[in-house]
Amino acid sequence: MHGFKEKYLKEGSEPYFIAEIGINHNGSMDMAKRMIDASKNAGADAVKFQKRDIGLLVLPGVTIPTPTGYLSKDENDIPSEKAKAFGTWTYPDARLELTDDQFLELWEYCRSKGIDFIVSPWETASVDFLKDNGAKVIKLASIDTTNYQFCEYIASKGIPTIISTGMTGYSELQVTWDIFAKAGCPMMFLHCTSAYPSPIEDKHLSCIPVLQSMFGHDVGFSGHGTTVVGTLGAVALGARVVEKHVSLNRKMRGPDHAASLEFDELQELISLSRDMVKAMGHSRKRFLPSEKVLHGVLSKRIVTKVAVGAGDQITPEMIFTSVTKESGGLLPDRFYEIVGMTTGLDLPVHHVLELSDFE
Repeated sequence: MHGFKEKYLKEGSEPYFIAEIGINHNGSMDMAKRMIDASKNAGADAVKFQKRDIGLLVLPGVTIPTPTGYLSKDENDIPSEKAKAFGTWTYPDARLELTDDQFLELWEYCRSKGIDFIVSPWETASVDFLKDNGAKVIKLASIDTTNYQFCEYIASKGIPTIISTGMTGYSELQVTWDIFAKAGCPMMFLHCTSAYPSPIEDKHLSCIPVLQSMFGHDVGFSGHGTTVVGTLGAVALGARVVEKHVSLNRKMRGPDHAASLEFDELQELISLSRDMVKAMGHSRKRFLPSEKVLHGVLSKRIVTKVAVGAGDQITPEMIFTSVTKESGGLLPDRFYEIVGMTTGLDLPVHHVLELSDFE
């Protein structure tokens, strides 16, 4: 299977974790930097932001309603009134957008902290900005995965692209795949359910091996849940790139906080995911060194049930297995080898059989 993660993101078997800060900075540079720090401390490999030029994103003449949802100023700013429901926030919300200079400042801040900086562009000018500034990878949001004209534009830039797959089917993804293949632009899909937060029953992790089989390629996971279930299941199925929304406090007010992990949860998830990769191991089934202790305590030996004369052929009725507490002797898995063999000497009852007892 083609290793997008190994080639463009991170070598080794450990998952590559993207902390999706997105718009959870609530328009605050101070909060954005603190979230970068918290992502790094939690063990994430990258942070991801969203970039859009509202003037280019929205059709000229369209009036955008004045945003009404309260945006928390920090993780302790939790108003008493009920939070707005997901999907009722004004979009796009200019309060959540950062300038080009602010993006460059955050990009440099990530470099200084040793964490990758990834951006999802929402229109062509933002794609150009990422290209012009040497982006390592681009992330394409689910809503644009079937925006084939936009996909062609991104693919033409040749920047390795990570593509979420929410709200799409296999036939649509085949078209997206073909666009990037034709352009010679490296890409990988992230299995995704575009619900915030996504219900357990809608995760459909079984799509991951199907996508792996269809494209012979890495498939990752973009999760919008607040538990570890989806991510750990995805990692067990081979996902080596994981994207999770993060927040300083899930109770903060803002469009995506409620569907995010807090940073202590992210840290635990990263640790569990690494352990999951170790636990998956390999497909060779064999007696492991760590099993020797129990085997030494519980293993039985083949023992004579009756006295056996020299020259007799062993039958099942002549032997049984028993715990002998001896280091020597034949283990029970030699049963079929022993039956029918001829003894070379007289053997008493309850004799622990050895190969040297036979002709």
